[in-house]
Amino acid sequence: MEKSLFNIVNEHTLESSIFFDFSGVSKTFSGHASGPLKRSHYLLHFVLEGQGTYFTMNHKYTLKAGDFFLIRPDETIFYQADLNNPWHYAWISIGGTETAQLIESFSPFRNHHDTFSCATVENYLKLIVESLTLTSHRPQTELRLNQIASEILLLLMKENTWNVVEHQNATIRPMSEYTKLSLAYINNNFTYDTSITDIADAIKINRSYLSRLFRRDVGISPKKFLLRLRINEACQLLQTTQLSINQISEKVGFSNPSVFGHSFTELIHETPSAYRKRRSFNSIQEQHSLEWQQINDILGHLSAVQQST
Repeated sequence: MEKSLFNIVNEHTLESSIFFDFSGVSKTFSGHASGPLKRSHYLLHFVLEGQGTYFTMNHKYTLKAGDFFLIRPDETIFYQADLNNPWHYAWISIGGTETAQLIESFSPFRNHHDTFSCATVENYLKLIVESLTLTSHRPQTELRLNQIASEILLLLMKENTWNVVEHQNATIRPMSEYTKLSLAYINNNFTYDTSITDIADAIKINRSYLSRLFRRDVGISPKKFLLRLRINEACQLLQTTQLSINQISEKVGFSNPSVFGHSFTELIHETPSAYRKRRSFNSIQEQHSLEWQQINDILGHLSAVQQST
């Protein structure tokens, strides 16, 4: 469970090589997990308080306040709050043709780094807080949000990148080749009506044996992993598009909308329509300025939900 505020630009009216996609802040509860999920653009998180764990397909990172982690486009990842000291974090998603070059070549995330530590989180937080107040659908608002995205990238480029090394709390996540192949297959085919039998047949392995390997390497069964990936993708589409629920159901690999609705409700603890409606109450009406403490106070009065973004 978590409490969160966010701002999403559903329709971009300006063409830009660096553009704001969405941003937000979350206070998570013990053990709250996000994922497995994929994103279309670069998604940067930074930890404000507490600690948690970030899992890529190859590494496991234990992170704390001041740590940043990056979700790259089309990579399947998940992350989880600590059981005893759950984290609070902020995030921003940035798209555009120049974004990849700036992040991969001129930021602490170059050379395939996934995380880094920073002593000046407040500089980033100030920009995130401002972005949360810019919610009107005007070109000048979108322009400022795009500027904020560029300023975030500029801050990243100013970090002491020559001293960046792989995070000290990183451990390798050993996986069998069959698990890696199954993850790659799921990553490329989860939006179709794909079954675990299809996956096993595609990589030429017994389904039961695949399930045992997958559970050992990933921690959950391939069936649950596939379901969660589809539902998390549906959450993103419910927030960022005007597609109907039936269209979203089909787009994330469900042939039966009723099965989608039941699966969504069981995992997220609210219906798809209720989830979509709630997002309008988790944004702030446009204001000239707010301080972090005011944002924090608003968060404190929100109801906890299973997932926000």
